[in-house]
Amino acid sequence: QSFSYPGTIVRTLTNGTIEHGTQIFSAALRKTPTTYYAEDSGVGLALRNCCQGRARNIGVVGLGVGTIAAYGQPGDHMRFYEINPAVAPIAKSLFTYIRDSAASISIVEGDARSSLAQESSQDFDVLVIDAFSGDAIPLHLLTTEAVDLYKRHLAPGGILAFHISNQHVDLEPEIALLAKAAGMKAMTVSSFANDDRGEFTAHWMLLTDNASFFALPEVASKARRPDENPSVRLWTDDYSSLLPILHW
Repeated sequence: QSFSYPGTIVRTLTNGTIEHGTQIFSAALRKTPTTYYAEDSGVGLALRNCCQGRARNIGVVGLGVGTIAAYGQPGDHMRFYEINPAVAPIAKSLFTYIRDSAASISIVEGDARSSLAQESSQDFDVLVIDAFSGDAIPLHLLTTEAVDLYKRHLAPGGILAFHISNQHVDLEPEIALLAKAAGMKAMTVSSFANDDRGEFTAHWMLLTDNASFFALPEVASKARRPDENPSVRLWTDDYSSLLPILHW
């Protein structure tokens, strides 16, 4: 989908009613992360505060149009995991976040959990889990066994960043339980729409066992304790239920 936007072109990838990324092709905004990935979003907060000026190793489950590649700096490594083989050619040809990125980028096709299970530890400083915006939630990415796998791929003190913006379900209390079971602290970060910059209201959860990350002034000012729901049970590979977290 392409359409005019004050004086320039905006290109958006949609699947049904779900937007998977937008790029504004103006000189000022072409390399700026938009939609759910703005600099004041939870993932922006994690990427800007994880590594104190050194090169970063970043994993991303869910490619979309490659918006997160806009955060890439020289020396960074970014590894995207994408289940839909139609997505990477679109992200590489119709959008320029990947080719404009200063990071070195690799894309792994196939189910992310299967791919991660077959890989040796990637030592990610931040692992972004961004597969939950649609109305079909991949539950196998949200179980205790999945989180244990993610932890195996984190560097010491690394951060899991779950994108939980969703019209249909409230994943916050479930991910709070998963964090507690994994011995990690979870905080929620919400950011708000800015039409001039193509930014959406976005909700993220950040999980880490690195207490000093949440003590950083910018993080502490924007993060809050997650909501709990007593009717939610911990999800495992043997049990999960969307019923307690549906928006009725």
